[in-house]
Amino acid sequence: MYFSRFHALMALAFSILVTGCASPYPHVEEDFQTDWQSQEYNAQVHLLPSAPEALARRIHLVRHAQHNIDLTYFSWDKDTVGLMLVDELVKAADRGVQVRIVLDDLLVFNEKWLAEADQNDNIQIKLFNPFGSRKMGWLGRAPNFMRHQQTLDHRLHEKYFNVDHHTMILGGRNIGDAYFGYSDSANFFDMDTLFKGDIITPFTDNYQALWDSEHVQPISTQIKVKMGAQYKTLTKALNKTKRKHPGVVMDIENNIRRLKPLDMIDVVATPVFDSLDKLNDQQPYFRSRAENTIKTELETAKQVTISTPYIVPSQKKFDVIEQLTEQGTEVSLFTNSSASNDSLFIPAYYKQHRQTLLDMGVDIHEYRDQAVNEDHFFHVDTYYHNKTLIVDDKLTYIGSSNFDPRSDFLNVEFGVFIQSEAFAKDVHHYLTKQQSTLYWYVTRDDQGKTTWESNAEMHSKDPNYGSWHKVPDWIFKKMDGEFEL
Repeated sequence: MYFSRFHALMALAFSILVTGCASPYPHVEEDFQTDWQSQEYNAQVHLLPSAPEALARRIHLVRHAQHNIDLTYFSWDKDTVGLMLVDELVKAADRGVQVRIVLDDLLVFNEKWLAEADQNDNIQIKLFNPFGSRKMGWLGRAPNFMRHQQTLDHRLHEKYFNVDHHTMILGGRNIGDAYFGYSDSANFFDMDTLFKGDIITPFTDNYQALWDSEHVQPISTQIKVKMGAQYKTLTKALNKTKRKHPGVVMDIENNIRRLKPLDMIDVVATPVFDSLDKLNDQQPYFRSRAENTIKTELETAKQVTISTPYIVPSQKKFDVIEQLTEQGTEVSLFTNSSASNDSLFIPAYYKQHRQTLLDMGVDIHEYRDQAVNEDHFFHVDTYYHNKTLIVDDKLTYIGSSNFDPRSDFLNVEFGVFIQSEAFAKDVHHYLTKQQSTLYWYVTRDDQGKTTWESNAEMHSKDPNYGSWHKVPDWIFKKMDGEFEL
């Protein structure tokens, strides 16, 4: 397993083991951000209906870009998808398009292939909150993290794709084979939405503020490459992956050719942004602003669907879920099962949280570790990565936040609330169209024992989560590190 989240948590685990203590939750005033004012915008939206189309739309947009392309991602893998997209950006830059990329630095080591692209006069790449170590992998970074944990714990988790300030893609996907169904090892079940209209303006402003901030540094100051290298490392890696995966390359090109005109839905959208002040005070700007934005809708909700890959409480409590169930709201949760979770740590805590949520009356749907997504090129192990919220089938959240402690207090996040019954219907269908084969339905039997059911299959123990997990789970729980997850 090679996923970015996995590697990030491996680094985190090493650091926690070395420091031997968990970070405390910061104090948050009860009225924090209650005076923050949200603003509505007109927009047109299109839920990208499959993983291959999510990539095909991106490449198609790059190939037809005329003026500028702005991108932000938590991770960008050096694989077929990652290399092909960088190559497309280089070609766009060669014809005069101004390209700007901001990447979180957690998974960027000595990436010369990216630094070479930055040498193009029309491409600028910046790294968010860069580490002081580039070599020796995690062994080099762990001491760096230990010395500067309070600063380096903050990561940029936004996923943003803006072409010509005309078309924008937001969602849960980073850039890499695994996010578009093209990994022959394991893939993520994820979701993206394409936007047009006035909603793009506040996201453009948010990007510019990030670009101008002290928290991003040019990649050229961090990774050195020979001047005039003419993309030597990038070209070599791209040619190698094309030879190794010709079927993937062909499928990507075929999906681009098969793209149809977009069927857009007119909506009213409300963006919510984090604050870079979080890097100094660890306050939950995004979550507080988001909850205040939809406070009325939550208080009157009859049914809420919550989708998150990592179900982790803040300060040991599921405050919003508890509020909803106590007022009689029907709550459905879609998340990873213990076996499908790409995090090593969350399953250690989730066993207890599952019981708490069942006690509240939450309907739990856990993603199967061997679920087969119809749109994936390779049918291998899959992990749940969708992040959304649907309130009364008319208000939908799309964004980067998992609504977990790391998203609340450490990561920089953003999202948008969309008012539209038609769009909510599309999102609900996307999550549930393969419900009987993708998820376990988790309930309690007449004796109060937890059961997992999918089609005619039923289990009384955590499916495919063996006894060998007991020891590592015990170790991870002793770390008491949920604040970091």
